[in-house]
Amino acid sequence: MLETYFSAPKMLGHLRSGPSGPYLDGFAAALERQGYSVATAVRYLRAAAHLGHVVARKDAMPSDIDLAAFSEHLRTCRCPRAVGGRRNHHTIFGARLFRQHLVEIAVCRPAAAALQHAEPCLVAFFKVWLRKHRGASDSTIKLYARDAAHLMAALGDDPERWEPATVRSFFLDRADHCGNGTVEKLTTSLRAFLRYLAVEGRCRAGLADVVPAYAHWRLADLPRYLAAEQVKRLIATSDGEGFERLRDRAILLLLVRLGLRAGDVAQLRLDDIEWETGSLRVSGKSRYEVRLPLPQGAGDAIAAYLLCRPSACLSDHVFLRNIAPFRPFRNGDGISSVVKRLMQRAGVMAPVKGAHVLRHTAATEMLRHGVPLEKIGLVLRHRGIDTTAHYAKVDVTLLKQIALPWPEAL
Repeated sequence: MLETYFSAPKMLGHLRSGPSGPYLDGFAAALERQGYSVATAVRYLRAAAHLGHVVARKDAMPSDIDLAAFSEHLRTCRCPRAVGGRRNHHTIFGARLFRQHLVEIAVCRPAAAALQHAEPCLVAFFKVWLRKHRGASDSTIKLYARDAAHLMAALGDDPERWEPATVRSFFLDRADHCGNGTVEKLTTSLRAFLRYLAVEGRCRAGLADVVPAYAHWRLADLPRYLAAEQVKRLIATSDGEGFERLRDRAILLLLVRLGLRAGDVAQLRLDDIEWETGSLRVSGKSRYEVRLPLPQGAGDAIAAYLLCRPSACLSDHVFLRNIAPFRPFRNGDGISSVVKRLMQRAGVMAPVKGAHVLRHTAATEMLRHGVPLEKIGLVLRHRGIDTTAHYAKVDVTLLKQIALPWPEAL
């Protein structure tokens, strides 16, 4: 398999005769399956060979690879065959991938996890409860569990002994070192955990009420959205035939035409697209599932992308990362990163960077085209009309009709 990347017999002989030699052909095949370019694979294979010589010099076996020691070696490396740089991203990452390959073929043992405190049982049960009874997403569960673990680490493992003053002090101390958005999330996560403990009889009732509310007037500001001309420029940046451009266009159209959340797009599966009925099945917050009409332009963009979608990944997620290894997006952050990059390319100065500004844009455009608020709420999957009414503030023409005249000065 090494012949795919190297043609010189002398180089092939050097690679195969080295300490990493018995495993390099398999590693090369794995890199090809994952879709790495030839240039990148060559760098990673050189790094794997380099790593093997460093390990052998210390009279160790390939199963005893120490990536930290290899990284330290690179600082002063003078190995004559260390071609292509010594301490750089490709060398370090290639060594890491090679060790991962050795773990997968049972040559190396998995790296020992970093020493850390075991997750408290109450936090583990809390995570199960969030998933089962609240339908919380993985990212929400991770956030809530982290804050719950910090609370237990600070106040002790027995919630029955927690006092209101200590809970409040913990919150205020954390809030002093957090931004406004983080404080809001901390309030929500701590209250949820304390209510769960109270229901389970593990702490006194009402303890959640001592967590102060963050002074924020919900829906007080105006929706932040893009103008129609900015949307056209943004979509135009994805023109082209490459699979990256086709993917970006499909993502943009789903966000700006249907107002999907970034997480909705990241988690979209192939089975969620019902081509015969022209609809899209979306499961958002709290497993709230709806079917939305799939606009013709968005459907065409998705179909064009699927025709050239990388085949190296067998995932049923619709959208994949555009660099090897081709994997699905973990969460909505990756989708927002795509939108940020496209905004920068288009020269669009948005009030908010990321995918959520396109959700506001979609709602605003529907309102301007005369779509009633209750139907906008159905598309956006709002639980209450009050949230959708937030967008009525941008309909200046309608507001002028109901605004009272300013009283004349006497």
